[in-house]
Order: sequence, then C-alpha cells, then structure tokens
Amino acid sequence: MALHGDFSSFPLPELLQWLDSSRKTGTLQLLSWEGGERKLFLLSGQVLAMAHEGLWGRTARVLSLSRLADAAGVMAAFKALPPGGEELESLFRAHKVDPKHVRELVREELFGSMVDQTRGGHGAFHWTEDLDRGGEEWAPCEMSLRELLFESLRWVDEQPDVDRALPGDALTVRARVQPSPRQPLMHRILLTLCAGGQNLGRLRLSLGMSRSATTRRVFELLRARHVEVEGAPEVVVDPVTDMLEKGAVLVREGQYDAAELVCSSLLASDPADRRVREFARMVQSEHVAALYAELPPLSVPVLVPDPEAQSLLKPEERQVVGNINGTWDVSTLVLASSARELDTLKTLAKLARMGLLQLR
Repeated sequence: MALHGDFSSFPLPELLQWLDSSRKTGTLQLLSWEGGERKLFLLSGQVLAMAHEGLWGRTARVLSLSRLADAAGVMAAFKALPPGGEELESLFRAHKVDPKHVRELVREELFGSMVDQTRGGHGAFHWTEDLDRGGEEWAPCEMSLRELLFESLRWVDEQPDVDRALPGDALTVRARVQPSPRQPLMHRILLTLCAGGQNLGRLRLSLGMSRSATTRRVFELLRARHVEVEGAPEVVVDPVTDMLEKGAVLVREGQYDAAELVCSSLLASDPADRRVREFARMVQSEHVAALYAELPPLSVPVLVPDPEAQSLLKPEERQVVGNINGTWDVSTLVLASSARELDTLKTLAKLARMGLLQLR
C-alpha cells in the first residue's frame, strides 16, 4: 500500500501517531522545501534506520572534529554497509568506529529534522511498504516512533525558552567542564568543540545541524552550567522539563516502573500539559513493546500448579490467572482480560518470574 500527502492536510505528528498505532513496516519519505529529503525505514512501528543525502559525510565530520573516530574509517564503514543491515556492530568496530556513537548522531539528526518539519508545517510525504535501502546514504537508528513523537513534540513546546536564552548566532559558547564518557554524546561533542570558545553560528555550521537542533543542546548545557554563553540571560530550570528528561532516560534504560512513577507524579501536577500527556503515552507504549518481547503474542501460557504461591497474588492478578487455560495465546488473554493491556502483560510477566507460568 502506498500513501501520499502533504503536511498541511496531514500534520507530521498525526502521521507518526498513525504509523505507530498501526505498527507499520515500510519506508516513510519526507520532503521539505527547505530541508531536503529524508527517509525513515520502519519495522513494526520501530525506526530501524534513516537515509539522507550527506548523512555519511556529516556523521564522519562530527566524529572526527570531536576526536571520537577517524573520518576515513567512518566513511569506509558506511560504504561497506550491507543493504539489509546485517552484522552492523562488527562492521563498525572493524573500522574502529563505535556503533553507539553513529546511532546517537542519527537520532540527533532525526529529532532535529522532525522538530524543524513540525514547526515549519509545510512539505509532503510518501509512504510505501517497500523496505529497500539500496542506493541510499542510510545509517542505523533503532528508536520507537512513540519516542520520536514524544521527544520532537517536547522540543517544539520548549523551543520558545531556547530562543529566549539564545536569540542570535553571534553569541559565544565556552565550555566550563571537561567532556566525559558519562555525558550524552552531543554534550561531549559540544564541550569538545567549545573548549576555547566558539561562535554559535560557526558551531552550527561545523556540525551541519539546524539552528533549533544546535541551540537545543547548547541550552541543555547552559541550564546544567556546563557552558557559559556571553550575553545570554540566566536560565531558570523548569522542574517539569527536568523530570521529563529524567523520565526519558529511565525509559531508554528499560526502567519502566520508575518511569511510570515519574509519569504519575507529572500527570497529577499538570494533566493539561501536552508534554506530560505524550510522555505518558510513550512510557506505556514502550513498556508494552518490551513485555511483548518477553511474552511473544502467539506463545501459549501454561500454568504451573503451586497453590501456595498463587495465594500470594492480588485479586486482580488471580482474575488473569483464571483466564489461562493452556489453549489461549498471550494476545487472546490480553483481549479476554478486563484489565488494561499493560496490566495484563505485567501480571503474565510476574507469573513467569515466579515460576508459575511457562510459555509454549
């Protein structure tokens, strides 16, 4: 199935939401009159890779400028990429390139592109179920559409604060701390490039990134007091923004229960905030996806008799146990349960951890 349209009639956030909820597999081609063309390769609602003209050269230049890899080695690794993306880890490492750095830079490119496209609101898209990457300058990404949607909308909502703090390209950014492997990759890169002071406009051109993407990361460093920007006003930390960023880190680390606690606190304090609502959807979507990886939808749960252990279960968990008949698969149990999809899956995962459940 192919689908064409423009962002004036089908806004980008709504398009991403549709592709995510439908768990689509294929290629999304985005055409912007200013930003050129980008392609997102999706597998069941997950972004596997992105293609964009000049992506290889820009990634190689940034890693080289920040002294994280040799530019020639990065280009050699990209040119050797197989069309299907097999054995990426060993291929990059053979050229002395950390694949994690490549993925992080591609994620950065993707976030910036989505933000610029959402704010601009004009352009067109083409969707096809063809996943062919042949002939494209593509690089691996591995990110859910829900995370992409949440992060890009959060950037859009917070961009006015960034613009107020960094109103012009003539501002000079100077690092106050040394780059560290514990920091996010873009923070490390920016701190390296700004060690002796760097004009914001030149910094953006060196990285080959849009202004909104560059200023976003500089703003984060400014807020953390890791850089100083001559002439910039003092940045006051927004507690909601701070909690959302920490919650997003918890999700990336797979700590979904902790992220849900952050989410509950934020929803109780400000349920009308779009960033909070999107974060809640993202946490639930990512947790469900992780549980389905642990409990394949077509696998059939079989109970292991243990009355003593079952007596420790909560009443709502016993209701889920009552539906397990050795015939229904996980997806059928989810549909038959009166509990939410997430709660049912969490109960099944708990039963498996307790040794009360086997999958066949």
